[in-house]
Amino acid sequence: MAERETARHGKAGESDYYSSKHDTARRTGGDGTRTPTNPRLIGLSRAGYRALEKRRLDEAARWFAQMLQVEAGNSYALVGLAEVARKRHDTRGALARFLECLSTQPDNRYALKGAAECAWELRDYARSVQMWETYLEVTSPDSVALTHLGDGYRKLGDPERSESAYQRALEIDPDNRYALNGIGNLWFDSDRFSEAAEAWDRLLRLDPGNVQVLVCRGNCCRKLRDFQQALQYFTEAAGVDKDNFYALYGIADSYRGLGSHEKSLRTWEAVLAISPGNRIILTRAGDACRSLGELDKAEQYYQEALSLGFDLYAEIGLALVHMIEGNLPPAIRRLERLREREPSNPRVLQALADCQRAAGGDETASASRLA
Repeated sequence: MAERETARHGKAGESDYYSSKHDTARRTGGDGTRTPTNPRLIGLSRAGYRALEKRRLDEAARWFAQMLQVEAGNSYALVGLAEVARKRHDTRGALARFLECLSTQPDNRYALKGAAECAWELRDYARSVQMWETYLEVTSPDSVALTHLGDGYRKLGDPERSESAYQRALEIDPDNRYALNGIGNLWFDSDRFSEAAEAWDRLLRLDPGNVQVLVCRGNCCRKLRDFQQALQYFTEAAGVDKDNFYALYGIADSYRGLGSHEKSLRTWEAVLAISPGNRIILTRAGDACRSLGELDKAEQYYQEALSLGFDLYAEIGLALVHMIEGNLPPAIRRLERLREREPSNPRVLQALADCQRAAGGDETASASRLA
C-alpha cells in the first residue's frame, strides 16, 4: 500500500495557483484578422464591450445579439457573448460560443484561448490541450499559454510533454511562478525530489514567505529523509500561518523522523485541535504514544481512528500494542485478517512475523494455536 500522503496535499497546486488563470490577458474582441468595416458593427461592438467592461451583462448581450443580426457569425459578437456567459458562470454556454466562432475562424486566438480556459474549467483536459496547441501555432511563443499547456499535459498523465511545455515557458520567462510551480509539482509526483526542490527554491527567491511553497520545499526534504532541514521549512511556514495543517503535519512527521517522539506527539495533538476527528492524524498520534510506551493512550487513539473507518496503520498499531503488552492471540488474529486483506503488504508481514517470533520463535504460529 502506498505511504500515507496526507501532507502531500499541502503542495502548491491548482487550488491556489491555477485559480488566478495565470493572470491571463483580458480579451476585448476578435483577433484582428477580420476587423469590422461596417460602421454600424463597429458602433455595436464598442457599445457591447463597454457594457461588458462595466458588467452590464444583459445590455452587453443585447448589443452583441444585434451584431449577429447584421452579420451572422461575427467573431466579435460571438466572443463577446462567450464572455457574457463566462461572467454569468455559464462555462458550457461560453465554450459553445467560442467553438461557434472557431467553426468559421479556426485561428481566432481569443476564441482559442477562451475555449481552452473553458475546457479546463469543465475538466475536459484533452480539449484544453488541443486548443492551447492550436493557439501556440497561430501566435508568437507565449509563456503563459505554454504554462497552461504544461498543466494540461500533466492532468492527462503525459509528463514528458508537460515538462517540455514548462521548460519552454521558463526559457521565455525564467520567473514565471506558475511554470515553476507546475514543473515542481510534476517532478515531485515523479519522485524527482531534488529537482522539485530546485524549482521551489527559485519560487522562494521570488516569494520568500509563501507558505505553500515552504511546505512543498519541506516535503521534498522529508521525502529525501533530511528531516532536520524539512523541520526548518515547516517551522518557517508555521511562523507565517500558525494553524496551517500541512505545516504542522510536516513538523510532527519531521520530529517522528528525528526520533523526537514527545515533540512529535505534541504537534500531532496540535493538528487534532484544528482538525478533530482526522483518522490519519489520530493514527499518527497513536504511533507516537506507542513509541513513548504510553500504551493505554496509544490504544485510545487507534480505537478512535478505527471508529471512523478502516485504517491499515491503526490496525497494525493496535496489534503491536497488544504484542508489547504480551497479549499475543488478539494481535496475531488482527494481523492475520490484515494479511488476508493485503497479502503482500510489507508492514503487515513484518508485524505478523514479529508477533509470531514473540509467541515463541515460530513464525508459523497462528492465533488458534496460541488461544
